[in-house]
Amino acid sequence: MKNRIKLSKIAKALVNDEFVFFYQPIVSLFTGKICGAESLIRWKGPDGSIIPPDVFIPVAEETSFIAEITQQMLPKVVEDLTALNRIDDSLCVSFNVSAKDFADDEFLDTLFASTSGKLIKRENLCIEITETAFFPSDGSTQKILREIDAQGISIILNDFSAGHTTFSTLTQLPLTAIKVALDVTQRAPLSKMDFRLFRHLVNLAHQLDLDIIAEGVEDEETHSIILATGCTHAQGYYYARPMPLPDFIRLVNKEPAWSEYPFGLEYLAQFDLVDFRRDVIRASLMICAHPEKEIRERILARLPELDSQKCLFGKWLENIRYLNLGDEDYDQLWMEHEEFHNIANSLLNKAWAGESLDEIKNIMVEFSNKSKKMMSLIQDLEIQKLKRYFIL
Repeated sequence: MKNRIKLSKIAKALVNDEFVFFYQPIVSLFTGKICGAESLIRWKGPDGSIIPPDVFIPVAEETSFIAEITQQMLPKVVEDLTALNRIDDSLCVSFNVSAKDFADDEFLDTLFASTSGKLIKRENLCIEITETAFFPSDGSTQKILREIDAQGISIILNDFSAGHTTFSTLTQLPLTAIKVALDVTQRAPLSKMDFRLFRHLVNLAHQLDLDIIAEGVEDEETHSIILATGCTHAQGYYYARPMPLPDFIRLVNKEPAWSEYPFGLEYLAQFDLVDFRRDVIRASLMICAHPEKEIRERILARLPELDSQKCLFGKWLENIRYLNLGDEDYDQLWMEHEEFHNIANSLLNKAWAGESLDEIKNIMVEFSNKSKKMMSLIQDLEIQKLKRYFIL
């Protein structure tokens, strides 16, 4: 059993400014490039030795020292993020906070004072909260999260599926991303059921329009598996271990090492197309059956995004644009997608206006035919990419 570190030593380390950040890269599975990092606190002793967090964080969590460490380190992470954003203003950095921090009356003041006027993009700073420490959440926690969100700072839910979060909680909090618990990621290659669980979590995040980060990716097999599910980001020893800021900057400046076509996201896009068609047709028929304005408005409110640029499928098309420059099938798919949404809006408008069922039926047929054409184009694009990447 490890000897517990003395509180007096932690207090002395705070006074001597001995806590530093190591950064573990987070990789975008759209581009294969490093898109950010998680900041991880390390204790650098006077002799240069690095004391790992499991030695001092548990002790600090039991006392007020964790709040004092947070207050000291928040300005540092903002300073490092500012330096990174001068190199690439799309890079994000996450900072871990504890439930004790949220109980500290000075936490929000420290956070907002540290970030005020100092960040190029406030959303590039992500406050990372741990599911096992924060949930079930109370009204006070939710209020603090909403205040953070109102300041434009992003929020990541860590250890998702390891603790108490219910699915409904995800719709009540202002989250930007969820990070799948390490053990869930690492079990994904081991059995059919574990893989399906991981894939289900990815699809859930996708439907809620949240990024999803797979934590604990340590080998190529796991990387390939999560890429196939449509997971958007990954983190783990397969990509890099935590490192000091200068080393992280050198790694960021290298060419992407994990460039592959995001086939998993393509499969999710096909589901998006099917879901959108189903929802629009069902809503149109329900509007025809219910003349009451209040019911009709609720029906429309449940629909997915009707703007072709903002819907999930449209976002996917935009994200893979750089992979398909000059590709005629891709350009055709964009055009068909625009027309698909135009028909959807026409169908809903005519249902609202009380057009005849024959007219509604004719537009539904046109809408379904357009959906079939788009699905064919997606699958043609998929085959084309499979041949290119796997040399079939």
